[in-house]
Amino acid sequence: MKSQTQPWLRRLSKLTVFSTLFLIFAGALVKSHEVGLSVPDWPTTYGKQMFAYPISEMVGGIFYEHGHRMIATIVGFFTMVQAIWLGFSQEPPWLKKLGYLALGTVILQGLFGGITVLFFLPPPVSIIHGILAQTFFMTTIVIAYGLSIERFNRIEISWSSKIKRGAIIMGGFVYIQLILGALMRHTASGMAIPDFPMMGGLWIPTFSSTMLNNINVTLFDMDRDMVTIGQVIIHFIHRLGAVIVTGTIAYYLFRYYSIIQKDKLVYFTFWGIVAIVLTQFTLGAVTVLTERSPYIASYHVATGAALLGICTLFALRVNPIKWSEWRSN
Repeated sequence: MKSQTQPWLRRLSKLTVFSTLFLIFAGALVKSHEVGLSVPDWPTTYGKQMFAYPISEMVGGIFYEHGHRMIATIVGFFTMVQAIWLGFSQEPPWLKKLGYLALGTVILQGLFGGITVLFFLPPPVSIIHGILAQTFFMTTIVIAYGLSIERFNRIEISWSSKIKRGAIIMGGFVYIQLILGALMRHTASGMAIPDFPMMGGLWIPTFSSTMLNNINVTLFDMDRDMVTIGQVIIHFIHRLGAVIVTGTIAYYLFRYYSIIQKDKLVYFTFWGIVAIVLTQFTLGAVTVLTERSPYIASYHVATGAALLGICTLFALRVNPIKWSEWRSN
């Protein structure tokens, strides 16, 4: 029998999930507007305690950077309460440990965010900061699903090992693609290939001096910084990753469509994946065509996180309910 606090713990877990997604969007806005150093000190804001900083002074880049810090603190508070609540609950040990892991991850995430500011936005630290955000987001989803009514009331269907492993592989590809996206954003490679669907005026990139010259001429006309061939390669790999992710999802749909129809929840979850990946692919193209419009680029990041989230949920829904049974997959 569940404790009387269980419904509110479930609600808190869901609130943490959606708050984290919003936090990722807020963080993307900071990078997209290039205002990461608009608040040059940490953990204070211009020498003041974070929540004591006047709202009237939150203007320009300060609005995005300070707002991001405030949202991050709130998410951290939710995670701390969730971890403590889980610790005193009757939930299984693995779920309690996951709550502690989530708390440790969000603390580490905050520290990397501070280090990013104190050391003037070093790319490796910023990339790790972005990767931790996506990892933490996945963890919150697993916790929320572990506490959900659905998990306890679900009639388990015996899915084939190919469907279960395929779902995990699909989510893994999305996770890797988001890492590549973080690498691209924090190495100033977002406009390293400024045309779409062609690349440096070519359908098949050669990565030659001619291609690089074509790109830099275009960037010069756009009044943007020149790029190196390394940045071009990073950008191309991210585009290639988008094709691989989209192709993997398309293959999964073609291969298992008739099978996943037997569970409506799984069926609609997968169509959610299809809808989000199409939106994400479109946003990626529009980001380039709008010369990396800050809001479009930020929606692209948030939609990528949403894709990872729904892939995580899909993997949970086709895999065993009990954690101990995952070993037999």
